[in-house]
Amino acid sequence: MSGEGFGTVTMWGFTPALDFQAEICGCDCISATEEGVTHDALDVVNILMIGAGDCRHILKTAALRKRHKKRKIHIYVVENNLELLGKHLLLFTLSLEPAHRMGLQEKVELFAELYGNTLIRQQTVQYLQEKANLFIEMITDLDYSDERMPTIDLSQLKYKERDYLEGIFKFWREPDMRHFNVSSMWDSRLRQYLATRYDARNGAYDWDLSMKLHDLGAKMMTKAEYFRWRETGVAFEAREGIYDRPNKSMASGILLKRRDGERVPCRGYWGDMVTGPYIAFGVDTEEKSLLKTANGKPVKNSADISLHNLTAIFHELQSGTHYEPAPEENDKKEPKIMELDEIVDTEEHCDGETEMDHAQTQGNKEFYAPIPCEEVCVHFLSLNSVADLHKKSKFKNLFNTAFISASMVQVLTPDLRHVFAEHATLTIELVKYILDLNKSQVEGFAARVSTMAQEAGFQPVPPANNTPQSVQGCFAKFELVRS
Repeated sequence: MSGEGFGTVTMWGFTPALDFQAEICGCDCISATEEGVTHDALDVVNILMIGAGDCRHILKTAALRKRHKKRKIHIYVVENNLELLGKHLLLFTLSLEPAHRMGLQEKVELFAELYGNTLIRQQTVQYLQEKANLFIEMITDLDYSDERMPTIDLSQLKYKERDYLEGIFKFWREPDMRHFNVSSMWDSRLRQYLATRYDARNGAYDWDLSMKLHDLGAKMMTKAEYFRWRETGVAFEAREGIYDRPNKSMASGILLKRRDGERVPCRGYWGDMVTGPYIAFGVDTEEKSLLKTANGKPVKNSADISLHNLTAIFHELQSGTHYEPAPEENDKKEPKIMELDEIVDTEEHCDGETEMDHAQTQGNKEFYAPIPCEEVCVHFLSLNSVADLHKKSKFKNLFNTAFISASMVQVLTPDLRHVFAEHATLTIELVKYILDLNKSQVEGFAARVSTMAQEAGFQPVPPANNTPQSVQGCFAKFELVRS
């Protein structure tokens, strides 16, 4: 399976980011009880997210929370790979870095690199190593974790899973690049996947782009960016720099079978090598001017749209207000002439912030507060815990909505219906952007998903009429029917 383009570890999603609150039928009518306490002005929404691969849905739900009625949001995350939980922790922590620690543009660039690049800059490596030390402190001291990142709950992970995560974070902070030669791994898997087509791989890239991705609606994905990613694994080059350091957060371990039949663990890059990390944030946007075309070609590419959407999400996450991009004609402004007194005051202010930052860090422990996000709490659940959720009383009739990825749809069984609340909704990721599948396989998967959902007690919900082409066919949505 390691030779398939889809890969065995879902490093990113193959559908656009969702606002979970917008997916709930009758969202404003949800009852409000949490551990027996009734809230007058604060409802509670419980969300189950299975196998998403990244935190795109969490980010969009958290950022857009103030567009809805004020309520407490609990998101329960299940993955089948602990490295993915580590990646969730990394990217969500980065997203909540306060403004005095990191500017908006820097945050967007760091996120894009860690999210979709196999090779990153030295500056990004330093951030990854710093956070690896922080996560080791958090995973081994849950009281400190609650203090440093109150939005994340690690307490429901098993002890052995937390020990394994600690080993992953120690690998992230290891400075020796030879321990993860991702360029060699990428080329090796590329040769295995393309086989005899390897020497004519540009033709294979062009076919996948123009005859598949563009036909499916991802027309803003350009040849230059797609070819670069297919060849090197580098999707985003937001800033001039040298991208030559391996992104160790992309590493994961799987069991490979040797010729003698014995299975041995092997660390490498086992994610997608065909579709790319552009679907989550780069095929649709609220700012429709970015989707314009000129002479039949897109004005902005998928990387540009991704960076804009991330900027909008992080801005709204921090300020609670909708992001309004500056007009392009105003981008180049006249330089401001500053008096000497103003320069001195600015330098003194910057020095004061630096001293404050040092005072908030002791060893590998950081004590500065993240961006306030009190309404949201993200709970990490144990691997493959879905099968036992219905056996636990605390999860009975709990979830108002759920998301299940295409790679983990097998967990949808009739027993799972017992964890859903009245009028709960279910969103299942389809395989529209899995390019190794033909049309009949894609349609067959959608039909099988519909059958499984109905056997579990759900009925289909028709898609909205105004859904963009790039998003059409990405999801199947259902609503629970109580017998």
